Amino acid sequence: MRLTPPPKTLPLIEPFEFYGELSPHNFKAFLKYCADNGVSDLTIQGGDYIWAEIHGRQCPVSKHTIKQGHLPVLISSVWQAEVENSIRSGIGADRPLELHGEELGIERGEFIRFRCNFVQARVAKLDEVYSITMRIIPSMLPDIFKMGIEKELFEALYPSQGLVLVCGPTGSGKTTLQAAVYGHAGVAMPDRKVVTYEDPIEFVLGGDHWKGPQPSQSQIGRDIGSFALGLKNAMRRKPSIIGIGEARDLETMDAMIEAGLSGHLCYATVHTESVAETINRIIQVYPPAQQSAVASRLMGCLRVVVVQRLLKTTDGKRQAIREFVVFDRDLRNDIQGVPFEQWAVKLRNMLEKAESTLDDKAWALYLAGRIDESEFIELAGQKDFRRRSGAAA
Repeated sequence: MRLTPPPKTLPLIEPFEFYGELSPHNFKAFLKYCADNGVSDLTIQGGDYIWAEIHGRQCPVSKHTIKQGHLPVLISSVWQAEVENSIRSGIGADRPLELHGEELGIERGEFIRFRCNFVQARVAKLDEVYSITMRIIPSMLPDIFKMGIEKELFEALYPSQGLVLVCGPTGSGKTTLQAAVYGHAGVAMPDRKVVTYEDPIEFVLGGDHWKGPQPSQSQIGRDIGSFALGLKNAMRRKPSIIGIGEARDLETMDAMIEAGLSGHLCYATVHTESVAETINRIIQVYPPAQQSAVASRLMGCLRVVVVQRLLKTTDGKRQAIREFVVFDRDLRNDIQGVPFEQWAVKLRNMLEKAESTLDDKAWALYLAGRIDESEFIELAGQKDFRRRSGAAA
């Protein structure tokens, strides 16, 4: 099978020279090259070029397509042979990868980490080929003061207890924001003991700069069976901060609410696209007969919901926008004065009145020339673009 060559546009990164050999050493050197050149994600699949994502834009980084026959050997050598068994069985696999070694140009004591997903798929006209997606995890923790976090949000991110939810779709920077929150706590709040449960571990916390006890990070499937079990385990470890990689099922959500109600500060990520949707998603995970009770428990522990998106900017980079609500005591009391079925609408109306929705933040960037028309429309839709353009005319 022949694929049409990539378009002749100015490359974001020059293709890597494999010299016709996709050996484990060449592949690791390629990963180092990508990490050095600002790549955030890689897509490697049989019958296709290797594609790199830089600031949300796709760019080919191999001169030739990858043969499916090369991938089983590569997976076995770089990861483990059992990964291929998981792919073939239809389960798929998630694995971390850590590179180190001066032969790769990585200084002694330094490392590069990757989050890797493996699955079997059809790619163009090839059936049953392997598809690998790799996220490059920076070795340095992100600096929370360089993330443009709003003053009101920053001041609310470290309550003494309760639940803080970091939300957004895949690739919106949830994990990066969460890691920045932990990193600042490790420097500025030495009495706060941090434990996290992740799938897999991405940013490595701790180090000489960490003022309090070194943080403990457990990987789901390797160190403990599930997020829900991790939360139950955490309750016996007397942490000040509990971090959950992702809340996606009833058992995990129930455990995180319990942690927030029991005097701990719990951070969790949720795959939602607005504050209103987040509240509904959590409540609606439960059977109808339990929803009223869980809504009351949720509002009793909720402190912050922040939803983040990354938008491609006109200078070739990306910028984060955030929609957030700080649930102080007055707001929680006000919301609990109406039926829980009306909470989402009430929160949405509150954000719209304050012009603080994601769409509002994106529109401000569009008016400032920071994003183009298509980027706004991708987020908010053609109808909203026309409405806002008419109002501004």
